[in-house]
Amino acid sequence: MNLTEILVIISLISASALCLALIYFFYQIVKSLHSISVSIQELSYKIAAFLDSIADLSKKITRVINEIESQLHISKSIIINVKEHVDKILDAETKIRNGIENAVMPIAKNISAVGKGFGSFWKNYRNK
Repeated sequence: MNLTEILVIISLISASALCLALIYFFYQIVKSLHSISVSIQELSYKIAAFLDSIADLSKKITRVINEIESQLHISKSIIINVKEHVDKILDAETKIRNGIENAVMPIAKNISAVGKGFGSFWKNYRNK
């Protein structure tokens, strides 16, 4: 065996070792990529479940907001009705007060005038 044959054999053994190393590293890369793929699939399932939960929460919040708006409309109508009734009562009270004042005040003035007249008469009568 001469030197060239020995160098060719060493080169072939080195090339075979490099091929085996390359195959092993490709295997490791494929294994890592598969692991990443599985992790991404798990993450996508979890994200889908999370999005479903958010959609349900959004529907529930919408229902609650609609119920609150309904209750506010009912409260607003009750307040308006109470205000109208109070205004009617106050108007009636004002009308009654004005009616009594208009009816009683002339009588009270007449009674006062009669009282003053009687007082003057009595005073003049006693002085004579």
